Amino acid sequence: MKMSVYLDEKTFRSFTVFDILSRRKYWKSPVIFASIMTFSALICFLMHSIDGAVLLGVVLAVIGLGMPVIYFTTFFSSLKKQVKLQKLDPPRNVYNVELADKADGIIVSNEKEHASYKWKDAWKAYRSADAIYLFITSERGFILPYSSMKEGDDALWWSFIAAHLGKEKCIDLCKK
Repeated sequence: MKMSVYLDEKTFRSFTVFDILSRRKYWKSPVIFASIMTFSALICFLMHSIDGAVLLGVVLAVIGLGMPVIYFTTFFSSLKKQVKLQKLDPPRNVYNVELADKADGIIVSNEKEHASYKWKDAWKAYRSADAIYLFITSERGFILPYSSMKEGDDALWWSFIAAHLGKEKCIDLCKK
């Protein structure tokens, strides 16, 4: 199965949000920080009879709630800049992927590079609403948008990948 991957803004944005916030769970640290600071602020507010407790509570609450806001604002601003840097409007061909039988594996190429990977070495695959995310390692993944699949049915691609990668390494994000 061969495909030329044409990536658009929406698919890239969906992948990045999934990868950073869902898969890597980088949202946890700011939320934990906000929880600790807010809890500390509540304790200060409960101790309002002590001089400076309310002021300290306000400072803790502002910092505790402000840091996650800054974190997520920075994340989405950076994502917007990355989309512009990638020049994905209109969608453009970023790489070509060939999914071959067990002997050949996964072959990825673009204008500058050519790489091949064995199925057994691939890390995981995720099926989302608009693409399949095929990770060779936990840090390197390829986006396979359904819009680029000439064979059509995304279920066909998903079953092909699952058959070669193994069902234990395939996660369907579309299941309800």
